[in-house]
Amino acid sequence: MEQPWVDFDAIRETTDLVIIPTGAVEVYGTHLPVGTDTIVVTHIARQVGERLGAPVLPALPVGFSRSLGDFPGTLSISTPTLMAYLRETAESVAGWGFKRFLFINSHRGNIGPVGEVAMALQDEHGARCAQVFWWDYVAALVKDVVETGPHANGHASEIGTSIMLHIAPELVVRDRMRDETPTNAVPYADIIQYKGMKARSDTGVVGNPAVATAEKGAEIVRRGVDRIIAFVREEFGG
Repeated sequence: MEQPWVDFDAIRETTDLVIIPTGAVEVYGTHLPVGTDTIVVTHIARQVGERLGAPVLPALPVGFSRSLGDFPGTLSISTPTLMAYLRETAESVAGWGFKRFLFINSHRGNIGPVGEVAMALQDEHGARCAQVFWWDYVAALVKDVVETGPHANGHASEIGTSIMLHIAPELVVRDRMRDETPTNAVPYADIIQYKGMKARSDTGVVGNPAVATAEKGAEIVRRGVDRIIAFVREEFGG
């Protein structure tokens, strides 16, 4: 998007890999912007693209966020709309010879739709696809970095806030960070229930963002990006 077409044309002569980021606009506590998912995934995708010499498409900024719609500022599109947008975007670059599609996704509600599009691309265009769901993926890599255990990857908690302090500190309202770690276990947590975020949190935070630091964020990003690079080079035909 930030290159003239002739530079894009030159890139496609050197790689058949394209990176497609997908994010969301939704409540992220009172201390982080509603666009946090999209801000983070754009940053990660660009880092990966730069290191691999692959083009990064514009991030899909709004995802399926209906379960967070009880907070003002949350935007949501239906999964059919999301899938149609992703598929048609991917098919646009498939027409220019790209065969490997790496979806970097920062929103849980997008996982299924991205997967369906990926399988359709493989079946109908002979493509090869992979999806990284950033938050769960990176949380497994940084257990020794974070302090808050299973809640480190809670919504707008230690991991997400640390990354934002690293990549966009000017967007973090530091004096609003509070420990909002749940004090009671969720009953029947092993059964999926369709309750809005306000059933879990008054502010959209699940965890303790107050222990977040930019230094943690830098290390979290580094580890996450490094492993994506290794995956592409070792396992994804690059």
